Amino acid sequence: MLSTIRKNTGSWLIKIILGVIVIVFIFWGVGSFRSQRLNVVAIVNDEDILMESYRLAYANLLDSYKQMFGGQIPEGLLSQIDIKKQVLDGLINEVLIRQEADKAGISVSDSEVQNAIIGIPAFKRNGIFDQRLYERSLRGARLTPAIFEAKVRQQILTDKLKTLLFSGLTVTEAEAREHYMFENEEINLSYVSIDASECEKEVNATKQDLAFWHESHSENYMTEPQINLRYLLLKESDDIDNANVTDSEIEAYYQDHRDEYEVKEQRRARHILLKVSRNSDEDNTEEIRKKAEKIRDRIEKGEDFAKLARENSEDAGSARNGGDLGFFGRGMMVKPFKEAVFSMKEGEVSKPVLTRFGWHIIKLEKIEPGRVKSLAEVKNSIVTRLKTQKAKDMIWDRANEAYDEIIELGSLSAYAKQHEIELGTTGLFSQNKPPAVAGGDPELLKTLFALNSGELSSLLQVRQGILIAEVLEKKAPYLPSLEEVKGQVKKDYVREKAKDLCRMKAQKLLEAAKEQGLEAAARDRGLEVRQTGLFKRTDKTAKGKLPQAVARAGLSLCKGKVYPDEVVESKNSFYILALKENKDADIAGFPAQKDAVTKRILKQKQQTLFEDWLKDLRKRASIKMVARI
Repeated sequence: MLSTIRKNTGSWLIKIILGVIVIVFIFWGVGSFRSQRLNVVAIVNDEDILMESYRLAYANLLDSYKQMFGGQIPEGLLSQIDIKKQVLDGLINEVLIRQEADKAGISVSDSEVQNAIIGIPAFKRNGIFDQRLYERSLRGARLTPAIFEAKVRQQILTDKLKTLLFSGLTVTEAEAREHYMFENEEINLSYVSIDASECEKEVNATKQDLAFWHESHSENYMTEPQINLRYLLLKESDDIDNANVTDSEIEAYYQDHRDEYEVKEQRRARHILLKVSRNSDEDNTEEIRKKAEKIRDRIEKGEDFAKLARENSEDAGSARNGGDLGFFGRGMMVKPFKEAVFSMKEGEVSKPVLTRFGWHIIKLEKIEPGRVKSLAEVKNSIVTRLKTQKAKDMIWDRANEAYDEIIELGSLSAYAKQHEIELGTTGLFSQNKPPAVAGGDPELLKTLFALNSGELSSLLQVRQGILIAEVLEKKAPYLPSLEEVKGQVKKDYVREKAKDLCRMKAQKLLEAAKEQGLEAAARDRGLEVRQTGLFKRTDKTAKGKLPQAVARAGLSLCKGKVYPDEVVESKNSFYILALKENKDADIAGFPAQKDAVTKRILKQKQQTLFEDWLKDLRKRASIKMVARI
């Protein structure tokens, strides 16, 4: 039944599908296919999760993070978020969900899958499913059409299961009202902040202090493992000039990617803007409209539009150009303006059009119809793309030949001498500070640092091409002497002792405030008391005046507890808080917000129920890890 969609489709990883669906897909695996136990990562209730599925999900999630951060994943992020655990947990959850759906008799038909795919906006052109667009979206990535369809099926299955799980969940009016009152209650906090840096001058660091600190915190001063590489870099750019592209290949690429070269209809217009203030009443708005009508009458009688725009338009950016806005597409202007322009004929002048900016008089100067660029127009860019694609294949052929010869000759140096080429060296570097030739890919660095001294790497794909590396030197971590790191040791010691001193001062201030009030206690110590002003409980930073952790502590205060039990610490500062004022929510606003609040509570309940349900499934399941990841 899915043959229409499957036909002639390549492999796939969709980056954008209906906003959120890709997030679910990236985390969840491909399904369970029986294979040899050597290729199994985990077994969930006797069902295998294959290494192939894990690697695919891992690669997709890694690509997603790379895209998110512009191609360069921030240092330490992957270990911080534990990407391996994320991927494996997602695959396990998928198996558990499918197994529970089977027990509940829930299934998904082929027609449901097909309808879901056809309904995805990313695959539509002019509101209709476009097979070519679908195929282009799938081509060249990591998933097969069957896998993509399995993911769609899994998502539908999950949605059906959630519908069953959530069927008994409700939100009472009393719950919604209580939630509304809590969210909309406002509080005003008084606070004093003391920065630890203010106490640093009071810290005296002796030689004995620094020596003890260096010894007791030695893990902070250990150097990182380092390696020095000799390498051969085969650049992809070297193969591009040698890549030959035929006219038939260019034509075929053009036909397959015609939608990429589609130019949407563009229109060029001028306008005269008479601004209307957001606070204007109906009478004032009407008065400005009448003024616009008078200007339009002058245009109708033959006066020059551009001249009148320069004299009357309040859009400073275009007025100097006679109101000229240049060419623009449908999505570039606010809706009323767009609708007017794209319903006009060339040379036509509109009646006054009201937008949030004010009244516009619009003249349509020219229509540039939508079209598909000719092959001649885009041939050079196609040639470049095809050459780049071919260069990727050519470089692997070249790299394999080079690698075989390196093995035969016995070393990189022998290969370089044979071909009279110069090898590169990196010098000693750590994983956190890699050279350009090896930077940007945590997995690549992990592979390089796993090599022993004198060991040759496999073929490694890097941004510039293919890397073949040999480890010249490995330097193990060591603890530098105090003299080598004295500056950093002293800085760390002073900073921590200053924080201890500052924390003690802040705690004493809090205790004094509880007895005599924050204003008086702060005044005795020459400290300034600030106020946040009233803010709602949904405001996590108290109108940007407090860090989140501090504002959260302040939100726990009430009339019966004006002061917190402890000083609140955030980064290098200490906060002493006091509830200055609280203002109950206005119940009169509840009816208008009731539906939105109810939906929000229901969504929270559903999310909590689903997470708890999954946790319970995992507790009861037999989950066996087979391979290390």
